[in-house]
Amino acid sequence: MPHTSIVAFKMAYRNITRRKFRSALTILGVVIGIATIVSLMTVGYGMRTQVKTTLNEMLGAGIILSSRSGAVDVPEHVKDMVLNVSGVKEAVPVITTLVNVGEQPVFTVGINPEDATRLYHVSLEDGRLLKPDEDDGVIFGASTAATLGIKINDTVTLNVQGGGVGKKFHVVGFLRAIGAGELNIGCFITLKAAQQLLNREGYVSNLLIVLDDPSKGEYVEQTLRDMFEDASVVREEELMRHIDRIMNVINGVLIALGSISLAVGALGILNTVMMSVHERRREIGMLKAVGAERWHVLFLFLSEALIISIIGGLIGCGLGLAGVYLIQWLVSMIGLNLTVPLLIAPDILVGAFAVAIIIGIIAGIYPSWKASNVPPVEALRYE
Repeated sequence: MPHTSIVAFKMAYRNITRRKFRSALTILGVVIGIATIVSLMTVGYGMRTQVKTTLNEMLGAGIILSSRSGAVDVPEHVKDMVLNVSGVKEAVPVITTLVNVGEQPVFTVGINPEDATRLYHVSLEDGRLLKPDEDDGVIFGASTAATLGIKINDTVTLNVQGGGVGKKFHVVGFLRAIGAGELNIGCFITLKAAQQLLNREGYVSNLLIVLDDPSKGEYVEQTLRDMFEDASVVREEELMRHIDRIMNVINGVLIALGSISLAVGALGILNTVMMSVHERRREIGMLKAVGAERWHVLFLFLSEALIISIIGGLIGCGLGLAGVYLIQWLVSMIGLNLTVPLLIAPDILVGAFAVAIIIGIIAGIYPSWKASNVPPVEALRYE
């Protein structure tokens, strides 16, 4: 059997190389399908990892307490009550909102500067950080500032969406993207400035709660739910589960898109092997006449499909990783302020290569079976 397998592979490879152009087109179909799947799945994996990493860095096994409406109506004094709960290390009041700078909506965080430095792991691109009482100062994310054409020492007006009186701020610094996930926040202002801007003095939108021991998360969550029945209390693990569900849906869509290309590749293999069977009927008859069994013929043509899928799978995996760079370039050309990560997951490459082989075997079974059932006498008469 090992000797027979080697002979079959050699004959299959010789037939593939004899019809180079047709074989190249068939392999190209497999390459496109596998490369598409690898590229899209690698981007999806990288995005999932970056989101999780950024949340971990920003929350640190924490809990978010907010109102069910999502409005800025959580009394700031609730912080003192939360700090008395066993297991709570820190409670940081925050306002998150969208404001307009000119016609451009900008995601804005109102937070005390010391808390921002500690909680968000901010680092400066240019300028300086806000001072604790600098309620007329603002720090923009570097990419947001570049989009808006803002420079250090400029004066900008932040306008509340939906109406209201805007407020002027002095630009004191630019921030690099936050965390390993490179999250780009539009701008930071002090908590007091955000309350004044929204006319909600004494209220916040969220309390970011840091635990002294992550294992106490479930206890703290339940305690807070009992204390504040009308509030929304979300643990980081629950956020991660939501993200996983969303990313699974996205991955499903990406796989479906890649599968369309892969189906075309499978049809190409089927067509190529069928053509090969048709052209080599006389050869099949000669093999059977000298004693070849049906399974010998079946394995011969199945080997041809397998070689095509192996070559296409290997090239497709390599081009799929290169395709991530193409996606990165396209995103930058469009002008989106979005970082497309390149995180290589070995299981994606192994899975894609396995899919290529399975597709090759499935596509090659029918024509190989047809070849194995060709009557020897009929095959020898074939011209």
